[in-house]
Amino acid sequence: MSEWTDWYRREDPTTWVLARILGERAAEHPDRPYLRYGDGGWVSYGEMDARANRIANGLLARGVTHGESVSVMLPNCEEFVGVWYGILKAGAVMSSINTAYKGDFLSWTINLVEARTLFIAEAFLDRLEFIRAELPKLERVVVVAAGERSGPDPSLPWETLEQLMDAPASAPDVAYSWTDDARIMFTSGTTGRSKGVIKQNAADYFSARGGLELIATLNGRSASDMSGETWFSCLPLFHSNAQVLCAYPALLAGRFSGTRFWAQAKEMGATMFNGIGAMLYFLWNQPPSDADRDHSVHTVLAAPAPKDIFHEFQDRFGVRLTEGYGLTETGVCTTMDPTRPPRLGSCGTANPGYEVTIVEPGTDRPLPVNTPGEIVVDMKIPNIVMRAYYGMPEKTAEDFRNLKLHTGDLGRMDADGYVYFMDRVKDYIRRRGENVSSMEVERQIAGHPAVKECAVIGVKADEGASSEDEIMVVLVADGDAPDPAGLTHWMAERMPYFMVPRYIRVVPSLPKTPTERVQKVKLREEGVTPDTWDRDAAGVVVSR
Repeated sequence: MSEWTDWYRREDPTTWVLARILGERAAEHPDRPYLRYGDGGWVSYGEMDARANRIANGLLARGVTHGESVSVMLPNCEEFVGVWYGILKAGAVMSSINTAYKGDFLSWTINLVEARTLFIAEAFLDRLEFIRAELPKLERVVVVAAGERSGPDPSLPWETLEQLMDAPASAPDVAYSWTDDARIMFTSGTTGRSKGVIKQNAADYFSARGGLELIATLNGRSASDMSGETWFSCLPLFHSNAQVLCAYPALLAGRFSGTRFWAQAKEMGATMFNGIGAMLYFLWNQPPSDADRDHSVHTVLAAPAPKDIFHEFQDRFGVRLTEGYGLTETGVCTTMDPTRPPRLGSCGTANPGYEVTIVEPGTDRPLPVNTPGEIVVDMKIPNIVMRAYYGMPEKTAEDFRNLKLHTGDLGRMDADGYVYFMDRVKDYIRRRGENVSSMEVERQIAGHPAVKECAVIGVKADEGASSEDEIMVVLVADGDAPDPAGLTHWMAERMPYFMVPRYIRVVPSLPKTPTERVQKVKLREEGVTPDTWDRDAAGVVVSR
């Protein structure tokens, strides 16, 4: 076994507890810089530990109990990390809320986890007032001055973060276990209610340490010798990426900065960051300049990495790209092997500690090499994927059927164990004997100058359950709507005939979740509407 693949076998998992690790770092290096937000100053390990202790002691004095869920609705701000760590130091569980949530979306996330306490930014108090009558279990609100005031005080007991922190800075007398619940993260809910994913201390540590080991190995270093690195994030702290792939690895080895991009990356000496595909394309599409290499960043972990500009991106910005795949439920379960050259288009092989397989949807029968199927994940050691969906035992049992976590994602695996993400299982279309990825079709159509955004779905061509699926694109025009016949011919020049949609529908906007994910289930429910253009009815022929 190599250092990269075997690191977790040499450790005692009972020590995988963030609250304990923060105290250790503060004792070892109290003055070492840990976090900086925006233009503010650096917060040391010692100061962060003291802040977390004050918050923890304040919560305990107010009756927060071990394992209790505490909701947090804060934008990116320096206070966020201290609140998160303080909740864990109290032995409680942080349930972070997307800052776009309002109305029923917001009340659902608070009520589902049975939160009695909510940390909220002043800027969001008006949203809380709007749903106050729908929060029977919420007893206490802690207000963080992290933005302009936009509404009245909530009609329930509340206090400021400063008042809560008027408590001792000594470590609270709380017992922590690696199997204790640590976070509840909400999924986007594209096909139903948002699900609260329960992650334990061990799962969060494993994700953070795995990311640290990956980057260290990629750069020919040891994870124990990464203290000179600076993690950089502009992603929202209410998501797992910024939490366990940036703030937590920095706690284990280095520093973290949540802010805007290249200029401040240079200012703070950032050496690595995590990005999503769209973010990397945004950087790529900026006009080339001297700033492209005027920084210290050397490594970028992307999900996904842009395969069409992979090498060009590295050359232009002077960085090394690596790629991974994972869900809120699993953590990062595949990455590129850091000891081998990257394999473009793949999201890598199974990470240490995980077993990843491709199975037939519905039966879980293992599938041959390069055959599309559902990606399922198993653990080689316990407690590194989600424990359950909070308050949803039926959904938990469904996704853990046959003792493996079902991702709902479609992929294939080559002979060397490299996984290739293809689509969501429900969004994959089989048309006239051919498998069609909606994402691949969308990627092509999005390149048309008159298309602002689009979603591709499978619909029934005729009445009856036995009717074959046809492909439909629902698009938002960028200016004047494209001529359907002209768009069809344009698509036929760029994709196989069986991928060209039969139906084209132009809409003012696509239905989306508060996290901006398209709700394809709604488009499928609407199906072929009276305003939908049908190429067969129009007599437009697509040649093979």
